[in-house]
Amino acid sequence: MTWFVRLWKNGDAAPAGGRVYVSMNDYLVHRLRDVPRVARAGMRFRRAWPETEGALGLWIAATGDGRRQISVSVWRDPADLRRFVHSAGHRQVVRDFRDAGDLINTAWTAERLDRRLIWHQAEERLTGLLSDVLHH
Repeated sequence: MTWFVRLWKNGDAAPAGGRVYVSMNDYLVHRLRDVPRVARAGMRFRRAWPETEGALGLWIAATGDGRRQISVSVWRDPADLRRFVHSAGHRQVVRDFRDAGDLINTAWTAERLDRRLIWHQAEERLTGLLSDVLHH
C-alpha cells in the first residue's frame, strides 16, 4: 500500500452544507533534485489558501521519497476552481514545472464537505482502486 504524508489547510469559503467540487492533481516528479522546488511551490499555494476565493480546503500530500506530489482541493463549485486555474500564480507554476514531471488530474463531486470521506475518495483514485481513473 502507498502511504501519503498529508497536510490540510482551510480555505476562504465557508461550506454551504451541500455538494462540493473536488480537484486532484497527482504529479510525478522526474528527478529527485526537482522535488524540493516542486514541494516549495505547493507550500506557497498552501500558505495563500485562506485567501483563495471559493476554496473550502486543500490537502498537500506526498509519498515518502517526495517524487509523487499530490494536491486535493475542495471548492464551492467548478467556477471557483476555474478562476483559480486561470490566476497568474497558477499559470506561472504550470509554466515553471511543465517539463519537471507528469501530471494526472481528476475531479469529482462529493456529497458534502466531509474531510474523511473526500480523502478516502482521493486515496481510492491514487492507489488504483477505481479502475477507470488514471494514477501513477
